[in-house]
Formats: sequence, structure tokens, C-alpha cells
Amino acid sequence: MKHLTLIVAAILIAGASLVAHGDNDHVRGTVSAVSAQSITLQITAKTTTVLTVTPKTTFTKSGKAARLADLKVGDRVVVDVPKGTKEAEEIQIGVSATTAKPSK
Repeated sequence: MKHLTLIVAAILIAGASLVAHGDNDHVRGTVSAVSAQSITLQITAKTTTVLTVTPKTTFTKSGKAARLADLKVGDRVVVDVPKGTKEAEEIQIGVSATTAKPSK
């Protein structure tokens, strides 16, 4: 019975995670420009995209709430963007390539 409960709980949690993101695209890249209204991401060596930042845009860094001011050129990010738009819904900020400490 305990195993069945764990399986059902795992399915419910996985389903909730999928619904939480809805129809959003996940745009991954490195920040190449930041302004109060938009961010520019380097997606590949030859491709960039500009995403709009709105008052509804949320930011996280290391699992904690962040702000636009915490976003710097060179940061790696994952941005949730509703399909068919260029509006950033959530920006997850990773480690900046310029501030990363080399491993020993």
C-alpha cells in the first residue's frame, strides 16, 4: 500500500509540474544585452533573440527571488516564454561565465 501511495504521489507531482509551465517555450542562452524593457540572448553562435521584460516578469537566481538588476551580460539563463509571444514570463539566472570559479 505504501508503494502505491508513493507512485500516485509521484504521478500527481509530475503532472502538476507539467501543467505549471503550460504552453511555455523554454529559451536558453547567454545574456548579451540588458535594458529596462528587454534582454537579448545569444542562443547559438550565430543566433540572437530579444525578449520583452514586463512588470509581470519574475526572476530567480539560485532558487531565490531576484530582480532585473541581478541580470548581467554573460549570465546563462533559461527564460519561460508563452508560445507565440516574445514576452519573458520567468527568467532563471545561472552562473556568469566571467565569475565562475575554476574547479581544482
